[in-house]
Amino acid sequence: MAREESIAHGHRTTALNGQTETRPAKDYPFLSGMLALDFVNTEVIVRGKRRELFATPEDVADWWQQALTHHPNAGQVKADTDAIVWSAQLLEQIKRVRSAIRTLCTNLVEQQPVDGEALTALNTILAMGYLSLEAASGQEIVPMYRTREDDQGAVLLPIALSAFHLFTRAEKHRLHICKNERCILFFYDTTKSATRQWCSLECMNRARSLQHYRHVKEERVFTSSEGPVLPFAPR
Repeated sequence: MAREESIAHGHRTTALNGQTETRPAKDYPFLSGMLALDFVNTEVIVRGKRRELFATPEDVADWWQQALTHHPNAGQVKADTDAIVWSAQLLEQIKRVRSAIRTLCTNLVEQQPVDGEALTALNTILAMGYLSLEAASGQEIVPMYRTREDDQGAVLLPIALSAFHLFTRAEKHRLHICKNERCILFFYDTTKSATRQWCSLECMNRARSLQHYRHVKEERVFTSSEGPVLPFAPR
């Protein structure tokens, strides 16, 4: 079946066998400051349960188009993007890579030994690419990454390279998971003091509201367990 997609004005238009269906595009979180982390953050917690934002190959296509606007450097990998096939096979590969990067991020944040299987999975994607030289304007020569497998590497290689830079060049103490116990989003702290604890202000406010609610509830339970306070009897 032929399927064509376009992203415009916050809606996704899907053409299938000549029929057109338009529905709102998902609102993906782009809060971390790094492509690899925004990729990992496509698993979220909603009402206490983990939610998968990549339910279909079309979801990944939507996310990738949005990711390119937030991370324009992702396009520095030279590949034939027309060769990308948004298939169930690519979706499963993307989920495996995401799981590997999440595991490695967790290892670093929680100061655990590095997971060898996750590292191998990431290295498999990095092996899809190679560094080459390309002539730019005038006599300038610039480095350029290319991919050997455009159908998958055009998406996976930029993400893997972002993870490579995060794990090898970034300051590891700036990698955090949100302090909100009901959030699983990672972020890279770029503040001067390196004291950021929340993925967003909204998440911080929700966590503090929950903390306040629990504090008030505990005070009520404590007061009721002591019983009513009786006045002194007159003499």
